[in-house]
Amino acid sequence: MKKFHLTVAKINELAFAGEVESVSLPGIDGEMTVLADHEALISPLREGTIVINETKDNATTFSISEGTLEVSNNKATVLI
Repeated sequence: MKKFHLTVAKINELAFAGEVESVSLPGIDGEMTVLADHEALISPLREGTIVINETKDNATTFSISEGTLEVSNNKATVLI
């Protein structure tokens, strides 16, 4: 599966950075999943869990209270 670069950052802290296959996030209008070559997008995030799939068998999760997602040029950035 094609990968893209994901960065998850808090103020003064890098929580995650790397190449991933997908990331699922709690958007304000419902759950969303970002894959490689996703259309450009900026979206606020609500309380919930981010699930990062580096590979089919390797997932990392983060609980968040709120945040913002930006996707462009095969890169995604989540500010939490």
